[in-house]
Amino acid sequence: MATITGPKVQVPSALTPMFDDGGVLHTQWQTFFHSVQQVTYNLSRSGPTASRPTSSLDARYIGMDYFDTTLGLKITLKSVNPDVWVNGAGAVV
Repeated sequence: MATITGPKVQVPSALTPMFDDGGVLHTQWQTFFHSVQQVTYNLSRSGPTASRPTSSLDARYIGMDYFDTTLGLKITLKSVNPDVWVNGAGAVV
């Protein structure tokens, strides 16, 4: 089974200007800013137990934090397939 690692954000390898002559953001920079947006969004995820991220489409990764508003505490994704969320003491929640 493959291990899901955390998100990676890499600055475009060719440090080109951000905008072309027409003022349009270059594709590499669009990709970079999209990655930054995903990381910051996932760092602040919260919601009820029923809304916990459940698939790779939710950009989840082992070690991801989620504030569970139903339980009133921060939990961490310990493993996937099956999903195992734990509280700060390591107890499955």
